[in-house]
Amino acid sequence: MKRRQWLILAVLVVAMLALTGCGVPYEGVDVTTTQPDGVWQTFVVWPLANILIWMDGILEGVGMPYSWGFAIIFFTVIVKLVTFPLTITQTRGMQAQKELQPKLAELQKKYGKDRERLAQEQMKLYKEAGVNPLSGCLPLLIQMPILFGLYAALVAVGPLLKDAGFFWIPDLSFPRFTEGLGWIPELWSDNQYLTLLSYLVLPVLLIVTQFIMQKWMTPTPAGDSDQANMTKNMSLLMTLFFGYFTLQVPAGLTLYWVASNLLQMLQQWAVTRFFNKPVTAVAAVGAGGAVTPVTVEAKPKKSSNAPTQPKRAKAKGK
Repeated sequence: MKRRQWLILAVLVVAMLALTGCGVPYEGVDVTTTQPDGVWQTFVVWPLANILIWMDGILEGVGMPYSWGFAIIFFTVIVKLVTFPLTITQTRGMQAQKELQPKLAELQKKYGKDRERLAQEQMKLYKEAGVNPLSGCLPLLIQMPILFGLYAALVAVGPLLKDAGFFWIPDLSFPRFTEGLGWIPELWSDNQYLTLLSYLVLPVLLIVTQFIMQKWMTPTPAGDSDQANMTKNMSLLMTLFFGYFTLQVPAGLTLYWVASNLLQMLQQWAVTRFFNKPVTAVAAVGAGGAVTPVTVEAKPKKSSNAPTQPKRAKAKGK
């Protein structure tokens, strides 16, 4: 679990650093006539930019208001549909990990002082139960290139997005990464409080939805241990990091992120409600960490042979 958390953090940091070197001019570029430069632009940035332009053209052609904003949302829906099989795998993996928490707590009590032995027994438990502790990382790792590729695509089509509003948002191309957080005190000093608030709504929604997702989808390590505290701290750190990041990128990207979180929660509910199947849990942890796998229904079924109340014997006589 600790390695998984550090892996996610490392990927986020590397992606953030790579963001500044994506090679897209900040003043924008006509992706329909300009040839891409390099593998990143050829296979990620230019295709995403052209898809957004194509979707916006279709929506604008049918008279859809806020065509750019809805193009981003429809693009988000397509991404979530394509990655839906991964969501099913992730949800089942999380459910299986929740089933294992009592047994992990037993291992924590038994080998808590021997970190190396504890890690070995935990991996053995995961293997016997058929659970991959890294299964929850896969959807995130796959969506990160899309997220940062979409940022570069929005930078590329920046001139087209300028003054493209979306309900309360005046401009989906604002704020810009080159300005950092300087736009906040600037709008405040100019007494543009409503404009400032309009751009802060999406980052706040992102933090809220991200926090709910972390609480809902991430299994808390069993026991009151350092590992449980680290998991909580890492989740909070990642949520705050995401919120801070969205204050420095175009609102169009934050719109994609918030829509993605809402759809992710909807998919999580749908998978839990309709797609869950029996997961392999563990009945007991014996001596030496031996485990006995059993099948546990994710959703208990009602038994038709319910036990009946014993009938009281009729008292004879008065």
